[in-house]
Amino acid sequence: MNVAQLAQINPENQKTAFVLDTSVVVHDPLAFNAFRNTTVAIPIFVVMELDDLKGSKRPEVAASARHASRFISSLREYGSLSAPEGVYHPDLNTTFRIVSDEEGITQLSRSTSRRSMDMLILASALFIRERRRYDRVVLVSKDVNLRILADYEGLVAADYETDRVELSDLYTGARIIEDLDPALVNLAYVPDQPLHPAQLELGALEPNEFVILRNEEKEHALRYRAEDDALVGVPRDFSKLAGISPRNLEQRMALSLLMDPEVQLVTLVGKAGTGKTFLALVSALAQLARGRRPGTYDRIILSKPVVAMGQDIGYLPGDFEAKMQPWMSSFFDNLDQIIPGDPEAATNKGASRGTKTWEYLFQSGQLEVQAIHTIRGRSIPNAFMLIDEAQNLTPHEVKTIITRAAEGTKVVLSGDPYQVDNHFLDQHSNGLVAVTERLKNSPITGSVFFTRGERSQLAELAANIL
Repeated sequence: MNVAQLAQINPENQKTAFVLDTSVVVHDPLAFNAFRNTTVAIPIFVVMELDDLKGSKRPEVAASARHASRFISSLREYGSLSAPEGVYHPDLNTTFRIVSDEEGITQLSRSTSRRSMDMLILASALFIRERRRYDRVVLVSKDVNLRILADYEGLVAADYETDRVELSDLYTGARIIEDLDPALVNLAYVPDQPLHPAQLELGALEPNEFVILRNEEKEHALRYRAEDDALVGVPRDFSKLAGISPRNLEQRMALSLLMDPEVQLVTLVGKAGTGKTFLALVSALAQLARGRRPGTYDRIILSKPVVAMGQDIGYLPGDFEAKMQPWMSSFFDNLDQIIPGDPEAATNKGASRGTKTWEYLFQSGQLEVQAIHTIRGRSIPNAFMLIDEAQNLTPHEVKTIITRAAEGTKVVLSGDPYQVDNHFLDQHSNGLVAVTERLKNSPITGSVFFTRGERSQLAELAANIL
């Protein structure tokens, strides 16, 4: 439950102190701002952990740790952090306290592991409770095992879920109407006579939301155009625009958004094998131009979070390109399908491998690989940015990426919320679902939720059952 929900549990307006674990501020460096009109206790051991993490080999963790440390340091403007009554933050109407357990910082000499630090943070929360200065002490942590231990000790333990989006309630970008009068469907394809949502007795639609009409085993896809409150038909064939024919209705809807330069942010959400990355790359290449023209882009920027499984990217040999190559293979596999090369061309010239025709796009600068951890501070104009595996990004990281987009840039986020590898995130709290839900009411954004696999019969079986 989130902070607001925890407050609502307190019908008698009891005095509550929230004790924050390090995992909370690493997950969301803006987490302190979510605690308003209350008291927040920051264990001294959290400060020490942040000091260690600021040099983490995971750049996103190091950046979050530094941001959290800066916020704690800024509290000194309002008073001494050693004051027993804490420091009052007027903008948040919240009192912040630096706390420890009974033995204080001397315990640090015995902390030789992360689990030891967790135990010291738990001890700090228990010590606050024993002092009985608060009616209720809540330990907030992203670490499920620490929450279990806190609950065992009789503390209220809560996950930090201010950025949580229930996947069952996630905006899918479409709604379905069954058995509609065919005469009404035909109106969507009549020029100068737009079909309005009111004619279909629909409630309020989000900009660029799709309406799927099913009648007599036929499906029609309409897209809501907010500027004139009209439903317009989605093209069935994109061979002239994108060079491919979509295999199903969901792919048609995705191409409708991807090929529209007015839609500057697209989220493609769904299980593996549905064609998310392939469609985004096809659309990007179709709109790539050497010169700037309306509806085209100067370059394509490819990126994905590097979530280590075992050793991280720093242990891989070689320069930047060599280190990134294993992580970018999903893009290269799709490029092989979109721009197939001549497997005999290079061999005939004595080379050891076949020529990949798309490699010239990298050599000419029209295709670019961007490491997520180096994107901060950039301003990227006239580019098609494709961020794959976005379910492994935090909402804060996704915000950082999107705010890099300058004039003329389109951002596409794709991923499967059921396959989250970042241990600080889950299917409800990742950046992909957060941006899909929060930006759904903007006319420059659109979303498609994929359910129909097209990779292979085996891939579809595994995605649905395993």
